[in-house]
Amino acid sequence: MKLKGSKRIRSFTIPRLPLVALIDVVLFILMYFMLATSFSAPENRLATSLQTDARGKSSSLIPQVLKIEPEGKSSVYKIGERSIRDQEALTRVLSLLPKDGGVFVKADGAVPVSSVALAMQACKDAGFSKVSYVAGN
Repeated sequence: MKLKGSKRIRSFTIPRLPLVALIDVVLFILMYFMLATSFSAPENRLATSLQTDARGKSSSLIPQVLKIEPEGKSSVYKIGERSIRDQEALTRVLSLLPKDGGVFVKADGAVPVSSVALAMQACKDAGFSKVSYVAGN
């Protein structure tokens, strides 16, 4: 028996994916991973202001507190009972204090930003490596 077959050659067309849709999906996935990723260090690896000795007792629990209060058009810097009005005197007083515990700069809401910046710069100039800003009283 002889079968006659047609000599048709099957041609396949390669399906084409829309390139724009592929790029959109890749960019969406990239953006998702960028937004979902935490780039900051885990909190358990952050340095603390309180240091402990080998027995687990903290060696410096009390940081210095520098309060800034408004007085007319200027500001007054208070450390304990001392009231200081200029940056040079503030730097001098801060340089005499122990620096292990760091310093907290507390500013009243009415204090201008320039006074806070001046106080924080005076703390750095006095040799404090741990300077923390606390808003409000």
